[in-house]
Formats: sequence, C-alpha cells, structure tokens
Amino acid sequence: MKNKTSQLSLFGFFTLTASMLMSADEYPAFAQSGLLAVLYLILAGVFWFLPVALCSAEMATIEGNKEGGVFTWVKKSLGTRWGFLAVFFQWLQITVNFITMIYFIIGSLAYVLNFPALNSNPLFKWIAFLIIYWTMTFLQLGGVKKTDRLVTISFVVGIILPSIILLIMGILYVIQTGSVRFNVNLTDNFQVLKTNFSIGTIVPYILAFTGIEASASYINDLDHPNRNYPLCMLVLVVFAILVDSLGGLSVAAVVPLGHLTLNQGVIQAVAQMFQVTLSTMQWGVRIIGLLMAFGMIGEISSWIIGPVKSLFVTAEDGILPHYFMRVNHDDVPVRLIIVQGVVVTLISGFLTVILGGNNDAYQMAMALTVMLYIVTYILIFIAYLHETNSSAKRGFRIPGGKLMRFVVAFLGLVSSIAVLGSTFIPTATIKSIKPALYTTLMISFFLVIIGLTELLYEFGIRHQKQRHYNFTIRHRHSNEINKVILPQGRNEHILKHIKRDIDQEEEKLVRDVKKG
Repeated sequence: MKNKTSQLSLFGFFTLTASMLMSADEYPAFAQSGLLAVLYLILAGVFWFLPVALCSAEMATIEGNKEGGVFTWVKKSLGTRWGFLAVFFQWLQITVNFITMIYFIIGSLAYVLNFPALNSNPLFKWIAFLIIYWTMTFLQLGGVKKTDRLVTISFVVGIILPSIILLIMGILYVIQTGSVRFNVNLTDNFQVLKTNFSIGTIVPYILAFTGIEASASYINDLDHPNRNYPLCMLVLVVFAILVDSLGGLSVAAVVPLGHLTLNQGVIQAVAQMFQVTLSTMQWGVRIIGLLMAFGMIGEISSWIIGPVKSLFVTAEDGILPHYFMRVNHDDVPVRLIIVQGVVVTLISGFLTVILGGNNDAYQMAMALTVMLYIVTYILIFIAYLHETNSSAKRGFRIPGGKLMRFVVAFLGLVSSIAVLGSTFIPTATIKSIKPALYTTLMISFFLVIIGLTELLYEFGIRHQKQRHYNFTIRHRHSNEINKVILPQGRNEHILKHIKRDIDQEEEKLVRDVKKG
C-alpha cells in the first residue's frame, strides 16, 4: 500500500514534467517551418509523445519495475542485452545533446560580446565549446548539491524570464508592425506541406517531447493514477504545443528564414523586437543574452552527472568494466564522467571543426540526438507489446482495454521507427552537406555506436568480475526531484559512497558514546 504522505496530486505530478515546456533553444528550429510548426507539434504530441507517456507509465508500475528505470523495464521483457542497449543509448544521447545546448550558449555570448568570430569561426567555436563543457564538468566532480541552487536560479532568470520576454515582445512587435515574416496563408502552407513534407521535418519536434519516461517512473506516487495520469498527459501535451508554437512563431515572425541562425535565432529575434518596439533600450538585448547563456549553463551543469548514474543500474549484471563502476567520496562517478567528456569532445570536434559548426551541423546534432534516443523508445514499445499478455500486477493500465493498449503501443512503435529512418536522410534545409555524405555519416555513426555497445556487452558478460562496488544505488523519490531540470537530464538514481556512509555511522556512534 502507498504511503499517503508520498502521494502526488494531479497538479503535483504535472509540476514534475512542466519544465519540459521551456525549450527556448529549440524555438529557432521550430521557426524554420513557420505556421506549419503548429501542425508538426500536434503530430509529434499526439502520435508519438502520448504513446510514449502512456506505455512508459504502465511499464513503470509493473511489479518489480519500480526501481531500475528503462534498463529494468526492457531487461525483464526482452533480456539483459536489450536492456543494456536501451539504457546505454538513453545515456549516450546526452553526449550529443550537449552540443546543441552549448552552441546556444556560444551564440548568445558571441552577440553579447560583439565577437561574431566566436560563433562563425569553427576553431574559435570549438575552443569555446571545450572551455564551457570541461569547466562545468570539473565543477560537478565535487557533487551536485553545490550547484542545485544555481540550477534553480538559472532556470528562473535564464530560461523562464527570457522566454516570457520573447513572447511578450513578439506580441508587441506584431501589434506595432502589423506583419510577420512567415506565410500565414493557409492555402500556401498546405501546398508547402503537400510538396515538401518529410518525416525528417518532425525531428526537432520529437526532441521537444523527449524525457517523459523519466517522470513516468513516479506514477507510483500519483493519487488515482488511472484517472489522473492520462489527464495530466493531455494537459501537458496541450500546454507544450501552445508554448512551443508561440515560441517558434515569435522567432519566425521577426527573423526571415534566410537570415535565421539556429543557435542565435532567439537573440536575433529579441534584438529585432527591441529595435522596433523599444529602440531606446537596445542595451537590454545584451542583458537578455547573458541571462539566456546563464540559464543554459545551469541546465548543463545538472545534466553532466545525472544521466550517467542510470548506467550504474547494470552493476549487478556485471556488464560495464568494473574499473568504471566507482564513485568518489562526493558520490560522483568520476571515471564515467571523464569517458562522457571524451565522447562529447570527439563528436563536438567533428561537428564543429570538420563540418563547420553552422546551421547544418546544428541540425545534424539534433538528428543524432533523436537517432540515439529513439532506439531506447523503440525498445520500450517492443517491451511493452511483449508485456501486454503478461499477468504481472501493475498499478496503471492504458484505458480502453487490450485492443486500445495494442493500438497505442503499435502507433508509438511505428512512428518511432519512421522517425529513426528519417534521421538518416537530410532535410531540405541542410545546404552545405551533400545528401549522400550526410546519409553515409549518419549510418556510419549509428553502426559504430551499435558495434561498440555490442562489444561492451559481450566483453562484460564473458568476463564476469567480482561484483564488489563502493556504492549503493536506489531510484530517486518524487519528493527528491529538482523539478526545474528537464526530465531527460535528471538524476534519476541516487548513488551513495559506501565507505563514506560507514565512516559517518562510526563517527555518530563515537559521538553518542561520548555523550552517554
């Protein structure tokens, strides 16, 4: 039976996922589609997000699935190999996601410092990238408690506040000018949809909805989940469509498509809005740029450690090399964090120095992120379909009976496979990378990652080592979550350094003896 004090209301659960509505760094990508962005958000929300949310929630409530997250869900249904693949790809997508986030910071700083070369010169850009990433990484090696307050403050003043200013200024701009830079004619937009639509166009919109599986784990704390969870997801998807549509259209209304830079689109829009509506306060644009950079830096600091900890749930299966499954006295998996940094450095170097770090590199980074993450979701859907005939107890079922459960999961699986396939094909907005080269690069990257994952698994299984680790692990409780961190970057598991805990207990015992 649930502890009543741990139960969440509908609103309380909504707040666990509401941070995913704030994705200002993705607004320029939405702006590329103009008015059609609204349609694409609806398609991604209805045909992909809702199936993911519902299937993940049911998987999380199956008896025995409450602690391990994605690894346990897939492992119990499909086997350890597939469970490892699911959690490994869930972590790996973060390494590419860092690139677009830091590109956004660099774009803002280049404007604030009036130093265009910082954003346009590939070598300068990569050096700035490495300085930002590795500085934040080394600061996190002392533990996340020291930066929790920073993350909260940066989210409010660096993400929420600039987003609100963007929306308000966008409305004032349209009222004052009476015009927008995108085509509002429905017939013309329908013609564009009919002639130019491809599944690949949906990729940025899928990225805006990722991470819900992390929050789905806490459905076990939700009051009346069979009623409240579907309602919460419907409210969430409506709000996400509304907020992201307004954000994307605000940028599209001000910045012509031909001049839009994906990592600077928001600051470009704000600058134009100020010039038209508040020209005497043009200095305010640089303040907003600093705030946006601060907001994203805070978000990155919270992402560096959290997702890595999910890999530690594989410890009892002995898959990852024992050397990497260690934590320091601040409960930080330093060795895996360094591996993560090396991966980020290599991929960012290729995208920034070799491919130029421009709009095309930015879009390729988004496609790579979705490619990796979507593999995890495909495995979740397959595992769910495998579980539909299971008699295992569960605290939540998708409403509508067995047929509806199959339809929802099948819809999510098909849409996920279609999106995965689309990531290998360049969209019409990619100009500097030839289609054949783009496809070759994406396929090569995918095959290399699959191959490395398989090698890791085979090596780990065939060379089982002693399972003595210097940590304990448990799933984070709902009341321990920092709600301002986007779900895909959250610290879903808590690691505890065993020796430190023993030392603390001994010290407490000595103090008690002395007092006695």
